[in-house]
Amino acid sequence: MPGQRTESFDDMPMNASDPRFDVFYDLEAYLRKTFPAFHSKLEFERVNAHGLLFTWPGSRPGLRPIVLMAHQDVVPVNPSTVRQWTHPPFSGYIDDDGWIWGRGTTDMKSTLVGLMSATERLLEQEFKPERTILFSFGFDEEIGGERGAKHLAKLIERRYGSDGVSIIVDEGFTGVDIEYDTSFARVGVAEKGCLTITLSVLTEGGHSSRPPKHTGVGIMSRLLVELENHPSAPRLAAGNPLLSYLECAAEHGNMDDRLRGMVRREECWPLLAEEVGQDRILSTFLKTTQAVDVVNGGIKFNALPESVNSMTNYRIDFFETTQDTIDKLIGLLKPLAESFNMSFAAFDELPGVDNNIIRLNTFGLKLEPAPVTPSEGPAWELMGGTIKHLFPETIVVPSAMTALTDTQHFWAVSKNIYRFVPASLELILNYHTVNERIHIDAHMSTIQFFYKLMRNSVGWEAP
Repeated sequence: MPGQRTESFDDMPMNASDPRFDVFYDLEAYLRKTFPAFHSKLEFERVNAHGLLFTWPGSRPGLRPIVLMAHQDVVPVNPSTVRQWTHPPFSGYIDDDGWIWGRGTTDMKSTLVGLMSATERLLEQEFKPERTILFSFGFDEEIGGERGAKHLAKLIERRYGSDGVSIIVDEGFTGVDIEYDTSFARVGVAEKGCLTITLSVLTEGGHSSRPPKHTGVGIMSRLLVELENHPSAPRLAAGNPLLSYLECAAEHGNMDDRLRGMVRREECWPLLAEEVGQDRILSTFLKTTQAVDVVNGGIKFNALPESVNSMTNYRIDFFETTQDTIDKLIGLLKPLAESFNMSFAAFDELPGVDNNIIRLNTFGLKLEPAPVTPSEGPAWELMGGTIKHLFPETIVVPSAMTALTDTQHFWAVSKNIYRFVPASLELILNYHTVNERIHIDAHMSTIQFFYKLMRNSVGWEAP
């Protein structure tokens, strides 16, 4: 797919037929040419212009189908970073060491191509699935999936009913890696929620030679410092995917006795959470995270801004709600507003007031944490057995997705949603940034995983 820039920008129109999405026709043409059997032998439906749904009918239509997912779009490449790339970001360059370079190699063209490659091989072998297999390919995952996955999920739910799908497999951040001298395959069984909060400080403008004690920018700075001074505390509770992983690591890995003892004693979990929470990555599994991402205000060095605005993104803990975060923020910021002798308004409060006021609102997606998928039972056994076939020495453990996937639209479709990278994470580098690349061995293991998963579904004992 060299040269094809299926980038999703935040300002893309909601109308999927808009010409800005036409590049996906080029990608579709490439896939149709490259995987002719997949396109000629499976049933195809176009969903909302660029959503692609392929159905491989099974020999036992009474069994609940399988859904395998990927998305066609990628995050944009910042033009100012192009010179930092070792190889051009849309070249698909393959170097002598087996690395495939380019935007989308890790997220997630490898899976998209891998699914089609595995299916082509099965078709060559005249494999007949027992369960119907659905391939659901959205095209706007990087901007929320409202045009793609949402429409695909609704169609699948109408056709097969609520919880009408036996298992869904989609992308994840976790795959196969080495910890505690042991190989673990970490399968995402949960996904954090998402909330973006806007703050607006509205004050009287004027000439900067006659400033008030606190300008709008200064007040906003104090508000944001207050937020960063009160982050959520890390905590471990029964059912947390990280705790489940640590319990498996304590059983099977080379873990020191002190840590093993803390994992196995519930009264030690608060201290364990505090210690583990010092790690930037692991802490994301233990709390609602907070990231101040956007601040803007003045436009001239000698003019006081009348409006200063910020956006802060929250990824909601697996066992909290978006309202928990909103309530916390109001409790923190309202007293601070009063200390500046300013009004504070959350959402639609104090309509018409546009001076000497701090306003809190939400922006864009407001999503609760996903239901937690069971890490036991037939679906888990199918996933685990397939992974063990490919990585025999690996311990399969539950994990979680700390970002968002298209599965957010599929909660009603299945109770068994797994997010997983079927490869060594050492061979998948630089998601969403400069020099994104995947090793050919990781791409091959992706193909092998889906090939074996579809084969293993024959005779699988599940409703």
